[in-house]
Amino acid sequence: MGLFSSSKDDKSKLEPAAAPIAPPPEKKSMKNDKDPIESVLAKEMVIKGEISFKGKARFDGTIEGNISGEYLILSETARVTGNIETATLVCHGRVEGNITADIVTVHATSAIHGILKSENLTVESGASLDGEVHASSRKQSNPERSKVLLSPPPDTAKK
Repeated sequence: MGLFSSSKDDKSKLEPAAAPIAPPPEKKSMKNDKDPIESVLAKEMVIKGEISFKGKARFDGTIEGNISGEYLILSETARVTGNIETATLVCHGRVEGNITADIVTVHATSAIHGILKSENLTVESGASLDGEVHASSRKQSNPERSKVLLSPPPDTAKK
């Protein structure tokens, strides 16, 4: 029989060879440090005022004002004068203000002047931290108890 036969038996023999090639797998959207950066503030830019964003942002320029968002990367050229409140902060630049974030990574090129509060803090050797640092991996349910633990026991204070 020829290739163009109308017999059902011949068509079933040719079907596997005619199967289309599968497309490449699609990239999955993941919410982590490997996600693409959605917003970029260029090195030459200066912003005066408050910034609020969602997703992942990288700032290379100068910001004079408060910043709030999800995942912020401050490059070596970034300069912030104001408070930062994010879920994650990766700092390579300079910050003059208070920082509140769940996860903070401070690299060697960083200089932070202010109060830093984080549940998960990583500081690379060579980084400059000037101010208060409050890092705790667990939230305290009773602040009065922490005061008691930091005070000497009453019996030893009298002796």
